[in-house]
Amino acid sequence: MWKQLNVRGADAIVASACVQMPSLASVPLIEQASGLPVVSSAVCTTWALLKNLGLERRVPNAGTLLSGRY
Repeated sequence: MWKQLNVRGADAIVASACVQMPSLASVPLIEQASGLPVVSSAVCTTWALLKNLGLERRVPNAGTLLSGRY
């Protein structure tokens, strides 16, 4: 569905999915195809949890936000 978006000038794509529809596997695929960072509630929640626990925010194959750069 992301291909239907007008992403011109966008900084990122939000992959919105409910809990019953896992989105994590699609994050790196959409990033690769679109050339934009992709976030989802799962990605953002994981990033915040790791940050608050003082742990490295690096999860392989989970997209730009969880690449360890932020």
